[in-house]
Amino acid sequence: MWYSIKTVEKPSTLKEAVVSLKNIDTTLFSGGSYLVADKNPNIQSLIDINDLVGDGVIASIDGVHIDAGATLQTFLDIVYSINPECRLLKGIKLSCPSKQIRNQRTFGGEIGKGRPNSEVMLFLHAVNADLTVFTDTERSVSIRDWDGSGIVTKISYFPKRISGIELERFSLLESAPAIVIVSGVKRKNQFEFSVGGTTNKIQSFTCLIEDWSAEISKEFAGNAVKEFSADHLGSLDYKENLIATAVNRVGDAL
Repeated sequence: MWYSIKTVEKPSTLKEAVVSLKNIDTTLFSGGSYLVADKNPNIQSLIDINDLVGDGVIASIDGVHIDAGATLQTFLDIVYSINPECRLLKGIKLSCPSKQIRNQRTFGGEIGKGRPNSEVMLFLHAVNADLTVFTDTERSVSIRDWDGSGIVTKISYFPKRISGIELERFSLLESAPAIVIVSGVKRKNQFEFSVGGTTNKIQSFTCLIEDWSAEISKEFAGNAVKEFSADHLGSLDYKENLIATAVNRVGDAL
């Protein structure tokens, strides 16, 4: 892979992989696209879990179940034939425009990386996907509540639980990484928004539909911008206005 890598471990069970992962100079290896891009010199050992996680996708109106080893391109190929209007398809293409990289990048790796300017991550946060995570045993936790520990083995979300989903992004070019991404869903009597982009982390906010207003979007933006930084892409005031505009558009569309 790169000069600092000394060993590649192939554990026979997820339990062995979790134990190895406790060493600070190790990391999980599945698709490997992020590892190759980062080339972290502190990583000396890779834990190959390709044989320990599935790579299938099962999609229907009742539920979408994605094995952590499934690549973004596999999802595109399978789901497009079933539902070409699936909003996650567009998110995947925006998040990872290169088909070659999509053929390597796995859903488990995308979630493990936790990239806040990933449309895939914003979609999964919007629907509050259920993660199956292995630590000592398997457990289920929502993506918004996951603390990053353990190994993600499956991702599930349920289209029937929401009655609408929208996503708005701002970037210098459509193919460029987003400065601000806002995703939102309508669930029962409330709107749920997730905010990402050039920020430290993805944040989620909710409001009752009956309380929705432009003032609410400004309030959300004022809280969300605290995790952003002023940089060459714009000042905090500029980014706060982008967030407010995006939240407002998503809320109105829902």
